[in-house]
Amino acid sequence: MDYQYNGVLPPLSKERKRKRRLRRLRDDLKSYVFLLPFIVGALVFTAYPIIMSLLFSFSDWNGGGATQMGIFNYVELFTRGATGKFDFMIHSFGITFLFTIVSTVVNLVLSYVLALFLYNKIKGIRIIRVLCYLPCLIPGLASMYLWKDVFQYATPSPLHPYQGLGLFNVWLKNLGLPTATFFSSASTAMASLIISGLWNLGGGMIMWLAAFGNISPEYYEAAKIDGAGYFRRLFSITLPLSTPILFYNMVVSLIAGLQVFGTMAAYGVGPSDKHGRASLNFIAVYIYMTAFGTDSAQGLACAMSWLLFVVIGALTLIMFKTGGWVKYGDE
Repeated sequence: MDYQYNGVLPPLSKERKRKRRLRRLRDDLKSYVFLLPFIVGALVFTAYPIIMSLLFSFSDWNGGGATQMGIFNYVELFTRGATGKFDFMIHSFGITFLFTIVSTVVNLVLSYVLALFLYNKIKGIRIIRVLCYLPCLIPGLASMYLWKDVFQYATPSPLHPYQGLGLFNVWLKNLGLPTATFFSSASTAMASLIISGLWNLGGGMIMWLAAFGNISPEYYEAAKIDGAGYFRRLFSITLPLSTPILFYNMVVSLIAGLQVFGTMAAYGVGPSDKHGRASLNFIAVYIYMTAFGTDSAQGLACAMSWLLFVVIGALTLIMFKTGGWVKYGDE
């Protein structure tokens, strides 16, 4: 008897079901073949190091072998005095948090102000935006060496007053002002690093311009009809509807700031203060020096890395849990 269509598809035969399964299996295999390089790379270069670093954190691994297992590395991290690392670790975490908070606030505020100035439809505004973004194309390491030369300081000599001075100090000397130590002194190294980071304000500017572009012009038109001025529109419309990008930048800046390590190549651990504490010995730099320094305590460095991971994870979770202030256009 012929099958009459009544809105329901006819049941598939066993042979057709088998062919369909084989066709799906072939498609899945093709997909996994293309994904194989990523899967292998993720397992070898991400999953394996993470698992091994966790195991090493419970051992005295020094790169060649381990002789004991236990929680002694974590005990040493929270032990004060000469036998522990607590005081050094607290100092590294302190300057890392200081750098992260100050640099994040300064960069967010100044990049936002810059974006407000450049969010105007005037002739040549696109060229100005490109010029502001161009410094971001310079690699970070090259930029650090550039600033190190520009901020170079040397003790002035009567015979050669400009010898060893960087560009900024030459300008200060020509103006009759005292030269600055910049990266050569523990009291000014952190401020010099934060100031040099302003070189990359164009990256944040692009993010803010994208946020401004997503705000509906209808809000501004309605506000103008109600007689709202520029600053009223700024604080009632622009700023609240920019909070999604603000939240994103805060989270990314927090994670990147707590892992800052690029300064190691150009500035090392920075000059030491009168107590012998290095001014730029960030926690990631301290972990590196612990693992590959004279002690080669790689197990202890792995424990410090996992402690840093817990701190970053906890702070990120807190930021997401307290993110109720973020406003979206459809709310």
